[in-house]
Formats: sequence, C-alpha cells, structure tokens
Amino acid sequence: MSRVRRIGATRIDLNEFIKRSALAVLSILAVLLPILKVSFTSESDEMVLGDFQLLGGAAYLLPVAFLCGLATVVIDGMRAHARFIDMAGLIIALVAVSRGAYALGSSLMQDVAPVDEPSQRLDQLAQVSLSYGSIPLLLVLFGAFWQLRKSWRN
Repeated sequence: MSRVRRIGATRIDLNEFIKRSALAVLSILAVLLPILKVSFTSESDEMVLGDFQLLGGAAYLLPVAFLCGLATVVIDGMRAHARFIDMAGLIIALVAVSRGAYALGSSLMQDVAPVDEPSQRLDQLAQVSLSYGSIPLLLVLFGAFWQLRKSWRN
C-alpha cells in the first residue's frame, strides 16, 4: 500500500521517501565512519572512504548520489532520471566495497619471499580488519541493488 501525500502540485510517496532517506543517511554514515582498521606492531589507525588509499575525494559522490535519489521523490522533474541516479549510486557503492575488499585482501595475502629476508614491505607488517563503518557501507550496497531493481521495474 502506497501512502501518497500532496504538497501543492507535488505528489510525494511517503514509503519511497522513507526508503531513500534511509539510504541517504546510511551513505553519509558510510563516508564518515571508518571502514577499515589498520594495525601496525605498535599502533593502530582507522581508514575512512575519504582516505587516499581507498576512494579519496570520490567517496563524497556516494552521499551525493543518494541525496539526489532522495530529491527524485520530491522534485517532479528529477523523477525521469531516477534510474540513472540509482545506477550511479550502485556503481559508486560497488567501487567503494571493491576498494575496501581489495585493501583487506591485499593485507591478507602472503608474500612468497622467505621470512628470513629483511626486506619486508610496510604493507606486509600491517594487519587490516573491518571496522564498524563497513556495516552502513554494505547496507548501502544492498539497498542500492534493491532500489535499482525497483526503479527498473517502474
């Protein structure tokens, strides 16, 4: 059942508004919260999507895409572009997850060089694990799949 409200000449679907606003909030949290925890032998640090090793400044395209998706509910002229906006949000979320998975996987790979060799690289000494910011990122990814599937049907 769709709850539709009228504000002036604009019809707003409240269910769609709630879903898209949840995706926008999760995308903002995914950019602000750390997604990877890097531990060296003496200290640890957390990496966010905005760090150069992951996405850099392109990480801020993630909340922009989902805020534009939220605007498709409110602004009539943008409704025609909802598929494109959903696809852009999904692509950015996929790139963010794949970069995080690459950073996580590259730290877990073992080098074929013997352990006795003193020329170990710095990234081999670091332990990388998921942090609590990876949960909103994965939820954004699954929500983006769901939203694109839904907008492609309509």
